[in-house]
Parts: sequence; C-alpha cells; structure tokens
Amino acid sequence: MKFNMKYGRGDLCLELPDDHVRAVVKPCFPLVSDPGSLIEAALRNPIASPGLAGVIKNKRPERVVIVVNDHTRPTPYHYLLPPLLKDLTEAGVDQSTVTFLVATGAHRSNTNDEHNDSLGAAVQGYKVINHDCRGKLARLGMLSNGCMLEVNPLVAGADLVILTGLVAPHELAGFSGGRKSILPGVAGIEAVTANHALLSAGGIGAGKLDGNPVHRIMMEALKAVRPDFIINVVADSEQRPVHVVAGDPEKAWMAGVELCRKAVKVGGEKLSKIGLASAGGHPRDINLYQSIKSMRNASKLISSGGTLVICAECPQGVGHRVLENWANDAKTPRDMTDRLKKGFVLGGHKAHLLAELVERISVILISSMPGHLVRKFFMTPAVDFNDALMQVIHKYGDNYQAIVMPEAALIMPEN
Repeated sequence: MKFNMKYGRGDLCLELPDDHVRAVVKPCFPLVSDPGSLIEAALRNPIASPGLAGVIKNKRPERVVIVVNDHTRPTPYHYLLPPLLKDLTEAGVDQSTVTFLVATGAHRSNTNDEHNDSLGAAVQGYKVINHDCRGKLARLGMLSNGCMLEVNPLVAGADLVILTGLVAPHELAGFSGGRKSILPGVAGIEAVTANHALLSAGGIGAGKLDGNPVHRIMMEALKAVRPDFIINVVADSEQRPVHVVAGDPEKAWMAGVELCRKAVKVGGEKLSKIGLASAGGHPRDINLYQSIKSMRNASKLISSGGTLVICAECPQGVGHRVLENWANDAKTPRDMTDRLKKGFVLGGHKAHLLAELVERISVILISSMPGHLVRKFFMTPAVDFNDALMQVIHKYGDNYQAIVMPEAALIMPEN
C-alpha cells in the first residue's frame, strides 16, 4: 500500500506491503464539493442568534474587531473571510472601522508574510494587528482560579466583536475554537499561564469538556468578554471546510464541537506495537512545539514499549526557547516532568507532555531538524520513511505490522 504523508508544504511517500498494514486510522469527514457554500449557509442560518445584519442593526458599531487565529493554526481563512466581509459590507460596516486582531496568545507575533499566508488577500486594506499578551491590557475582573483576566484593549473597547476559528481536538482544552479566541487568544500573560498550569489538575485531554478545568476557565473568560458573534470551521486535512457553525459564541461553538467529535473520533482499534504517522503538514508541523499535539494523538494507539514513527518537518526548529532549554538541561525525560512539578513555566508544559510520551514509547522523528537536536528530546532521528522502517525492521524483524495514521492531528482515539 502507498500513502502520501503530509510533510511541511509537501508529502513524503510511505510504501508498505499490504500484509504489514494492520489498520489505517483516519478521520471521517464528509465530501464537500463547494466548501465556500458552507460558510454562506452558516451565516444565513446562525445558531441561537440573529444574523450579522440583525446584530449590526441593533449595535450600530463604530469599532468592529474580528479575532483571527495566528499562523500556527490551519484555519481556512481564504474560504471563511470573503463571505464574512461581504456580509459586513452589505450591512453597512465601513472597512475603516474594522480591525483584525490576531489571537497570538503567548505565541510570538505573526510577520507580515505570515499574515498574508494565513489570512489571504481578503484582508488587504484592513488593519491587522497582533495581540501582545505582555502589553497594555484592559482588566475585566477575577476568574474563579484567582487570576486577573486582562484582555486586549481593542476587544474591550469594541462595539462589535466577532470570533473566528477552527474546531479540532485539543490536548488541554478538549477542543479548539470558540472560547480559545479569548483565552488564551487575546488575554494577558498571567491568565494564559495560569490556565495552562491547570495541566496537572486532572480532567484534561483531547475531547474532554465535562470536568475539564482548562475549558471551564476559558468559558468564564468568554462570558466576561461577551463577544457578539462567532463563525467556526471544522476542516479536513486539506484545510477545506467540512462543517461550519455561526451565531451565538457558546451555542454555535458547541454545535461545532459535536460535529467535530463525530468526524474525528476513532475507537475499537487494538493497540499496536508500531505506528506510522504524519503530524499533518504545514502549519501543524511548523515546529516541534506544535507537532507534539499530533504525536500525543497518535501515541494513544501505540502499546507501552512500542514505537511511533512520525514525520513532522519542523522548518522553524523547536519553536520555543523554554522547551529547548529544558531538553538541553535534562538527562532523562523524567527530569523534564519533575522540573514542571517544581514550578509551572509556559513552554515547560510541552516538555512535560513530550517527556510523558517518550517515557512510554519510542519515537522515531522524520524532520528537518539536526539529528543531535532530535536526540536531545529523547527521540531517534530518521531521514525519511525508508530510513525509519529500516530501524523498525532492526527492532521488530521483517514481519512487523503497523497502524498507519496519515492525519494524526485530526484523530481522537478513544481506546
């Protein structure tokens, strides 16, 4: 069998004898011939909300903020933004009153090229501003975890706030999208750090919302800001919309979550000693920091002591100074998990998540990172799938069988 495994902006070929493929695990997305029509239909049929024209008529906004994801999220804005901006214009909103606010959270700012790449031509002529979690922010009050919620002053001062985003499994928040546009998206560093620190509180994990403290605090932040409208997308591995929801920021997002859950949930597979996976290509594999999400998804189908082979180009390297420093300082994976217990640091949480993974299974990473850097994270480097399979054969023999996961970022194993 032959598989095209996404790798950066291209593909790597994985070819296996049929009898070496135990199972192919993929999400189940509907085939959509006209993805753009889904955006228009969602805007025409909002959930628990008037349409945009009605919202605008009631609010008569002079300051409109559209919150958008940063360059690390594969949100299909080239489909999403043109119909959204068309509706705003037809409702009488002048372009000069609209600002796109990039919800960077604690990530670095988008460059201008990254704005153009992720948002597309539709935003030309509009103001596009990166959020700064350490900048001058507006205080909205205390969250139930004892942390002060501060948000970008553009959001706090807007007459109309529209959230956009992508609904997908998320290792901490359960699902992305919705309230994540506020926290961590446009929140201050104190709230972002405190929310990520709930990593050790229990109840977190991809697909988990009930009893998830990370999700609960994010919902508190959403209700404190009270955005006016949302449009969120479930997208396939080609970054095409397959489901779109719009309307009330909580109820529409929850409808998107259920559509996403049905598409990405996979179960019933017996754990395998060997898994062969792709992290999902650009931008999901833009760096190691982002690729860890896909690794953890795929690892749930690998038995303890088994091996995961995953391709993730990581053209921007590790992607986070703290993550790299912690790996440099660690002699064993346990050193990274123990360090996090002594004091939470953003970036250190990713070191902890990776350390948990490599303590349980072996990881062979196909990437553009130097081999010595890959080894610092207690993984084994490989040049391509042929190189990786030679390592697999050396360990397991010629008669190995593997689970293949071409879209590891978009599966939610429930074994």
